Amino acid sequence: MDIIHVQHPLSSIYTAEAEPCVLALGFFDGVHLGHQELINLAKRIAEQQNLKLAVMTFFPHPKQIIGSDQTPQTYITPLELKAKLMQDLGVDTLIVVNFDSAFAHLSPSDFIEDYLCGFKCKHALAGFDFRYGHNGEGNMETLKIEGKRFFEVTEMKKFEIDHEKVSSTKLRNLIAEGRFADIPSYLGSYFESQGTIDSEDNQHVIVTLSEAFLTPPPGVYLIEINTEGNVHEGIAHKTMDGSFQGSWHLHFNNSLHLKGKKIHIKWKSECIKKSKQMKDRRAKTIAKVQAF
Repeated sequence: MDIIHVQHPLSSIYTAEAEPCVLALGFFDGVHLGHQELINLAKRIAEQQNLKLAVMTFFPHPKQIIGSDQTPQTYITPLELKAKLMQDLGVDTLIVVNFDSAFAHLSPSDFIEDYLCGFKCKHALAGFDFRYGHNGEGNMETLKIEGKRFFEVTEMKKFEIDHEKVSSTKLRNLIAEGRFADIPSYLGSYFESQGTIDSEDNQHVIVTLSEAFLTPPPGVYLIEINTEGNVHEGIAHKTMDGSFQGSWHLHFNNSLHLKGKKIHIKWKSECIKKSKQMKDRRAKTIAKVQAF
């Protein structure tokens, strides 16, 4: 998969090399089941029309540039992981647009002309709530009207499971509540984050999570890591008493020798104990690990 990073104004270097494509549009945080449905539909159309499958996404999150809270955003799937998931879905080209102030002020018409036509889009697909252009003035209806001279447009209807919309917001709420057992129903897999091992002592590991990922709330969780092809289940816990700052404690049934390494953590269970109930962290952790 080719990954193209662009910023406004779009350079002709990129558009000159562009091939006719089916283009899926969106931020795609999480690449959840609704996103996957959209991309799979785009892939089928691309195969039918013998076109390349391209996805256009944006970084950083628009809220960081135009929202009231402009602090760095955290993600369900930071850009590196998002790219891997796109590749796994069979995307040929991932176009990452730098969302800055200049791009945010682009008119809807100019977005269509400069970016969609520039990348030789022949069929555009996006969710029903996709918006584009200055102040989000462009929507799927304007895309159909203004784009019909250049390309076809398919609007993805609301994707629901058990009458509930599958969305990045839903997933963010589940993560914030520590409800990890519910996440595969919407994401298609467990929520993952990345961390670096700070220290280890036998089966006890202290890890700092990457700030790019959403962070689980303090508590005790069942986790899984994969190292050198081996899967290890364990317990992760963190309290709100300020010890070790942002570090998490991981406990396994055997020593893994991971100090200094980066690991990917799958968060599998819901919160076992709320942090406010964990007055004696050491005693409760030992009890949980013994039970495990």
